[in-house]
Amino acid sequence: MEMSAGVKRGIWVLAALVMSAGAGFKPGDAMAADEQRLRDLEDKLREVTEELKTLKSRDADGSDGRKALEDAQQNRERVEALEQRLNQQGVQVRFSEGINFEDPRGNWAVKLGGRVQLDYRSFGPPSGLADTFSLRRVRAGVDATLYKDYRIVVEAEYANGSANTGTAQNVALTLGYFDIGTLGPGARFRIGQFKPAFGYEQTILDLYSDYMERGFGQNLLQNLNYDRGVMMYGAPRTGLWYGVTVANGTGQNLEERQGSAQEVGAARKEVTARVTGNLAQFLSWQDRIAQAGTSFKSGTVVNSATNPYTAATVQTEGRGATFFTPAVFNSTGSTASNIDRQFWNYEYLFAIGPVKVQGEHTEVTYKGARSSPAPEVNFSRTLKADYITLMWLVTGEKYADFFRDSTIGKIKPLNRFEPGTGGGTGALELGIRYSRFDGTDFVNANPVNTGRLGATAPVSISTNEATAWTLQAKWIPNVYTRFWFDLVRTQFETPITVNGQTVSNESAILMRARNQANVSCYC
Repeated sequence: MEMSAGVKRGIWVLAALVMSAGAGFKPGDAMAADEQRLRDLEDKLREVTEELKTLKSRDADGSDGRKALEDAQQNRERVEALEQRLNQQGVQVRFSEGINFEDPRGNWAVKLGGRVQLDYRSFGPPSGLADTFSLRRVRAGVDATLYKDYRIVVEAEYANGSANTGTAQNVALTLGYFDIGTLGPGARFRIGQFKPAFGYEQTILDLYSDYMERGFGQNLLQNLNYDRGVMMYGAPRTGLWYGVTVANGTGQNLEERQGSAQEVGAARKEVTARVTGNLAQFLSWQDRIAQAGTSFKSGTVVNSATNPYTAATVQTEGRGATFFTPAVFNSTGSTASNIDRQFWNYEYLFAIGPVKVQGEHTEVTYKGARSSPAPEVNFSRTLKADYITLMWLVTGEKYADFFRDSTIGKIKPLNRFEPGTGGGTGALELGIRYSRFDGTDFVNANPVNTGRLGATAPVSISTNEATAWTLQAKWIPNVYTRFWFDLVRTQFETPITVNGQTVSNESAILMRARNQANVSCYC
């Protein structure tokens, strides 16, 4: 089923508004110094060539004409000499968030990069969970830019293991997209598999997350962290950022199902949109961030008897027990509609110098109808999650210095840690986060197949509500390396059973070492 005419009109109207708004502003992102120098040189060469043609077309018998012609000729010779030097330089190689190979004229660049994250997790007794070392992420990728406005990114995940079975999985594609930026920073297009912009934590790279794991709200997206489709995004003016995506809505490395009429009926494209505004940038406040934003996602998902759909499961922020598992919305022999799901997110980010406060509210609503067993039942079930965090860069770095395109990126220490050379200490960051999850719409008193509680091994009895506190210390010795130490305490509203042990809370000690040479970003 195609998108409704109203949704299509909405997308085109929003695209037209953004592009028309972007036409009135100059690009806010300056090019790198080397690339700018090359562009200036090429522009100067064209200008001198045109000037020389103009002078030659005039009557050059007068002394003024001859003098101008001689000056232009000398200028052209100087520019051509510089151009010849560029031709002799060959491909340039440098290290900046990866190994970069660049054409000296700036016509193309190729970056090779990757990252490794090693985690250790220890769960306080009685938890029913094993302590473990985990390769949370092992990724490698290629990022190629052609003529500044065209970009191809391919990245794969190699750390695919199962926590419950201990078995290894195949290498999985995370990013595979083509970017087009010919309309400027106010309207870029991304085509392929990527992360649709939804909320702050989903949009930001995991490399730059405040804590080892994102909040409860990230669970609500299920497998939609990555999707296949088209996104228009950009910053039409300083302080304003948006992203609009039309995608399959099937998730990472998946296409639409085509096995039955009901599955084809769920093939309407999923629409995702995010927009943020930073008042501090609008008003030129120094060393400050005052951003608020909202995100929306809507689509339909398959819920056939052969492919029953289940609402989001939720795992603790210590990446321990999956304490909330809803039962499926369909079962063998029953008849039920596909599920319409709608997501909302509200975000805020305030920072003054080395201190910031950040939070989000995320919710998703599932709507459908069960025809059998009779009577027919229409239902609407909602999951909600919130967090608020306070962060402090003890060593004095300022969050606003690392803010770009609606998110805070890599933090560069004021004094890089260089052992044995009398160097600095790196950056130290402390944080505290409070999180809440509410799944109380899902109870066993609901009619079957309309939103009940279930369980996922090793949890045999789950709960529908929880809160969590996280304390963190993070050391950033240099811009490419981070070390985390997190303490997470999760309180369950009702006790859960894990591997036969009944617990009412979970305590976790988490540690991570990460080094990266990154290739992927919203840039």
